[in-house]
Amino acid sequence: MVLAGGLAKRMDNPEMPKALQKLAGKALIDLCIEFYAKHGFKDFVLLVGHLHETIENHVGDGSKYGIEIKYSVDPNIEKVGKGKALKYAIQNGKIDMNRRAVITYPDDIFLIDDLPLSLLKTHLEMKKRKNVIATVVCVSGIEYPYGVALTHDGNIVDEFFEKPILQVPSTIGLYLIEPDVYRIIEENVDMNLNEAIEFEKVVLPEVVRIGKLGRMLIPAGSWIPVNTQKELENAERFLQSKK
Repeated sequence: MVLAGGLAKRMDNPEMPKALQKLAGKALIDLCIEFYAKHGFKDFVLLVGHLHETIENHVGDGSKYGIEIKYSVDPNIEKVGKGKALKYAIQNGKIDMNRRAVITYPDDIFLIDDLPLSLLKTHLEMKKRKNVIATVVCVSGIEYPYGVALTHDGNIVDEFFEKPILQVPSTIGLYLIEPDVYRIIEENVDMNLNEAIEFEKVVLPEVVRIGKLGRMLIPAGSWIPVNTQKELENAERFLQSKK
């Protein structure tokens, strides 16, 4: 399941779906689909929103990637969020509720080639040992985007760090879920609530509450987020250097 409903507002393209933003000569959605398709993933659900027709025209039925694609267009309400988008996809029959699934985003670039299969293996092992119903992928350290000023008396700065590396596991928006999670989505996401509902704020905490959320840790340097123009430029330079 690819959550591809965002716009490229922070990439100087406010009227372009983020999924169609080009990186190293390809649209982000192409890089995403190709990454999973080469590891044997065949059935995709694209959750799309504003300007969804442009994504559908670009991707088509999936045959050019050797896969099959279903589209779930966000409901016609003002505030959606990933939680409502997923519940709506369940309600309109786009998601097979009997199958486990990967949830991913087109604006994340992964540098571990076999990551999808490693995630599946890790998840199945934890499911067997710990009965988890979802696994989140985290990086072991991430650069904090601001300077940090520490003080003991509240006035004079004793220590200053520019963009320190935070040594806390940070989620990167890649999840593997069992069918049990669909029922949690149905029960905890209120489509009538007048605010966007995020999967990470509503659904995952419930999985934690029942003690069934697993974690897979990967090195920080194996993930490149592409959310802003600066991040896009950095990713472009990195990928071009690897050619």
